[in-house]
Amino acid sequence: MNLAAVNGADARMLAFTAVKTFARVSGVLLLCLGGASPVLAAAPDANVQGFKAYEKGDIRKAHGLFEKALKKDPANPYARLNRARTTTLLEHKRDVDDACDFGSNWVYLALADLSEAVKANRAAILPKIDEDQKGLKALKALDEYKKWRTAVSVLAEEKGAVDGLIGVGTTSDWLYVQPAQVPVHVTLVGDERVVETRPDTGDSTPAKWTRSGAGVKITPEKAPAQSWRLQVRETFFNQGKSFFYELVLVPEGDVPEPASEWMSGPLVAGPLTADCS
Repeated sequence: MNLAAVNGADARMLAFTAVKTFARVSGVLLLCLGGASPVLAAAPDANVQGFKAYEKGDIRKAHGLFEKALKKDPANPYARLNRARTTTLLEHKRDVDDACDFGSNWVYLALADLSEAVKANRAAILPKIDEDQKGLKALKALDEYKKWRTAVSVLAEEKGAVDGLIGVGTTSDWLYVQPAQVPVHVTLVGDERVVETRPDTGDSTPAKWTRSGAGVKITPEKAPAQSWRLQVRETFFNQGKSFFYELVLVPEGDVPEPASEWMSGPLVAGPLTADCS
């Protein structure tokens, strides 16, 4: 046997083994030193932190955390609901100088958050809104909220929602507002009269109404009946950044020359109670 050849083979084998060992150790070092991302603890959820502060009564801190959560995820329905709560608690005692300045009106800002939350996850959010007796208490006492909730009940197809609005024997109030025109309050009275109320001329009864499916038929004096459909729409404000839900009655098909201008529609029943045209 050639001893030199054997020794050379052994030397090569030792060298190859050393290279493999170095590569394996180097790979481990690279992993430890940043070759792969280290596992980091998840950042605290701002909405969860905010709710803890909310439960402790630190409303201002909670509000800031909910806003932080929404900057990260504007579609988070729970952060939307929670911010509506803290907005109500922080602002409900403050008088609003201009009801039509939506950007500073806490009522519409809270309703906008609730609308976004309902849109994102209606099944989960509506029960939480209805059960809330703390954060939303002041908001839920207002007519604006009650009209909003009626619109949402129709949107959600809740049992009896349409019947409670335009059912037999029910009375519902609607508003017709157009730029540069006097607002007209239109009431569908339970005895099927349509009563219009104007600040300048008082009340009159220009038509009759009857239920028709999920809408109504309005029959003016000496004119054919006109079908109106009930809809829920998103009304935007803050330059289109925010919206709230409201109900509208919209005439279907071609509208003949109306006996009163409001008969060209739409009629609105929603949170907006002031003339902001």
